[in-house]
Amino acid sequence: MTPRAPALALLLALLSPGPGWSAEWRFCVGVAPSAHETIITDIFASPAESARIEHRLEAYFRTRKGMSPTFQCPRGAPERFAAINAQTAALQFNRKLGYAVNGLPAAEIASLVGDEAF
Repeated sequence: MTPRAPALALLLALLSPGPGWSAEWRFCVGVAPSAHETIITDIFASPAESARIEHRLEAYFRTRKGMSPTFQCPRGAPERFAAINAQTAALQFNRKLGYAVNGLPAAEIASLVGDEAF
């Protein structure tokens, strides 16, 4: 083992994210084709699986808003900036389709996803 190996191992250990936090920056898109409407959430960080977040958002809109959008939460990105770029592309795409685009603020996402977000 070279003298640099322990120092390199220590540096890598310090730069690696901790075992309890593997959150990704993400957003979710809900589409209600019959209403010609799309919901795009604010960017948030969460270690939760996409399917779990999607089900919670769908249940929230079904019970609280009387809507039945289908949500998709694309795989997140380690950098917030990359998630913002993807969110902007989704917004532009849905507007090109002629869908009304509504937002879901970060505060509402936090209450839906709970301790798993942010």
